Amino acid sequence: MKRLYGLIAMAVFSATSLMAQDDHIGDGLASVAAIAGETKTVETPQDSVNTPSVLNIPVWKHKLYYGYKFDIYYHTDSRSTHKDNGLSITLTPEIGWKLSEKMSVGMRFGGGYQHIYATYTDYDIWTDTEKTNDLRIQQGSWEVLPYVRYRLKTLFNDKVEIWLEAHLYAGMEFPRVTDGEIKGTDYDGLRHSIIYGAQVCPVITYQFNNKSTFQIYFSILSLGYSGTTFCYTDPYTGKRYNETTNDVIIFSGKLRNLIANHLTPGLYGLRLGIQKSF
Repeated sequence: MKRLYGLIAMAVFSATSLMAQDDHIGDGLASVAAIAGETKTVETPQDSVNTPSVLNIPVWKHKLYYGYKFDIYYHTDSRSTHKDNGLSITLTPEIGWKLSEKMSVGMRFGGGYQHIYATYTDYDIWTDTEKTNDLRIQQGSWEVLPYVRYRLKTLFNDKVEIWLEAHLYAGMEFPRVTDGEIKGTDYDGLRHSIIYGAQVCPVITYQFNNKSTFQIYFSILSLGYSGTTFCYTDPYTGKRYNETTNDVIIFSGKLRNLIANHLTPGLYGLRLGIQKSF
């Protein structure tokens, strides 16, 4: 009888152990299943770091930009009666708006300084000789340039971009003769000039970082139209009158200059700029 009780007790103990073991296995499987099914709620290092979102930056900071353009160039203007050579320096701040990744519009406003050396040649029919008169002119100017720009191509992982820019311009020039006899020259009685026109030229940009872009303007390849109205006052009568000239610009030179100089451009220069985002 005692042996029977012992066998029954051993059987009960074995059954209890197996049930407990089954419970542990079930709990383990349940835990694995729970972990596998709840991966979306597990906090990762990326989730725990509070990084700012790009969506929190105002739209205008992505679209609006500012900058400036610096020009230094030499020009020559040859005619049958006189020749002008000049060195010009111009600084024009700008502000613009990005319509898209490939197109932007903007406005430039600035002023410049120009130093001109002019040579006038007159023929005296009485003495059968030519008289040469040299002038030195200093000239200040200002201008406004609205523009639109379109991106043609990107290079080197979008660091370098090639753009085509078209702009209008209007402004005024104020010459002052500082040396030489002005009588009988284009500067005799000249008060100021009104300038206006349109131009198309390529621009290459290089992006330093997210906020700064360096720009080179290839004005030597520009095409366009140029108009100038010269405003005079007759030194003898005091009467005011205007004279207007118009030129086609090809490769940065006036068409008549290109023909007279055997297709040599009449303008050489370096035009650089910096563009910055907010």
